[in-house]
Amino acid sequence: MYAKKSSSVCGSSSKEQEAVLMEERPDLISSLPDDILKNIMSMISFKEAIQSTTLSTSWRGLMSPYSVKVERNLVRSDALESKRILESFLGSRESFRSLKLYLDLCDWDFAVCTRGAHGELHLDFSGQKELVPCTFGLVLDHSSCIGPRFSSVRNLHLRSVSHLVGNLVGDLFSSCRILETLKLEKCRGLKNLDIKSNSCLQNLEIADCPNIATITISAENLKSFSFDCEEVLSLLSSVKDVEILTVSGWLIEVLCSAGVIFSGLDFKFSKLKEFRCVCSKISSKTRDSLACFLNATPSLEELFVKIDEKSRTVECALSNQYWHEPHLWKDYKTVKSNARWLKDLKTAKIAGFTGENDELLLVDLLLHTGINLKEMTVFPSTQSDDWASWRVGRVPCSQLKYIKLKYVLISCPQIDACFVLTEATN
Repeated sequence: MYAKKSSSVCGSSSKEQEAVLMEERPDLISSLPDDILKNIMSMISFKEAIQSTTLSTSWRGLMSPYSVKVERNLVRSDALESKRILESFLGSRESFRSLKLYLDLCDWDFAVCTRGAHGELHLDFSGQKELVPCTFGLVLDHSSCIGPRFSSVRNLHLRSVSHLVGNLVGDLFSSCRILETLKLEKCRGLKNLDIKSNSCLQNLEIADCPNIATITISAENLKSFSFDCEEVLSLLSSVKDVEILTVSGWLIEVLCSAGVIFSGLDFKFSKLKEFRCVCSKISSKTRDSLACFLNATPSLEELFVKIDEKSRTVECALSNQYWHEPHLWKDYKTVKSNARWLKDLKTAKIAGFTGENDELLLVDLLLHTGINLKEMTVFPSTQSDDWASWRVGRVPCSQLKYIKLKYVLISCPQIDACFVLTEATN
């Protein structure tokens, strides 16, 4: 373990230097008229506005929240008054400002509402005091709308929604008739989510909602759906006892790129006998991620990999790599040395085979881990050959003259071996 060295000048810390510079730097923004400041803020996003509050005292003043009290029972049942307050807030000519909603007779806020540019509305319920966390379901439906409609809201961000404000949130969502983007974050206790949207909703993101069990979405024009990695793992865990499983290669690759270590999970696919994986191509990341996934399939007997250029692909950047098994950023020898034996694997097939380097290394990996493998077959792609199938083996070059069947010899620069493809007999 090592500590990062902090820079200092004449014994002063970086924070102290920064504070001195802030004091010496003239505040040119605060001298601008409020109308100009509001106009500037109306053209930048909520996130940029928050980041810019350090530049000006006047800017921070514009972001200071207003406080409004509402009756306690309105949060649990009839949300009409709260909706009218928000409608007035959204319709105000004041740019970028926040609104705190307090419960009557209480000294704590249950919601902070912040408006941004281009139809942004952020609702944060993290201030509410919930003594006993409860699981709850949330229905967000555009089909019915009672009371005010928020015609300007296109981007709605909901944070820390609980069972105490579920009805209020549902009513607010129904009023956002032109909503295009919805994000739910840190909604602890949220178990069932049902979204029924009109044709406007295009983007949905769910992050850090650990109790979700079911999600139902009806949104005909939805273009993107972001679901954090832990929840995808919970979905995989729900099918851990299946005997036959088919997945897209990009899903395994995305999970591995996000730092998932399949061999370290608290569950394995112990009953899985047949596994099928569909990939647009075999890249080094695809190959190594597949090797990582196979470490969680101790009883696998049949493996089928289909390479289809028309299948879906998702680009993902490496992240959290130092928490991961030594692959995705290591060399092939390291990946191979960390792969576990597939003692029950009897058959392995690859369709769409073109003989590219990463495909050859995948073949080598399967021949290495499948210690009891009886048959390794490749089916060439239609562009490179007909639909004939070829059995694959590694044969020392000195023994090639003893092979009587028709064969194709393929060399792979990264390993000290040659692959021999002999025509399979049907």
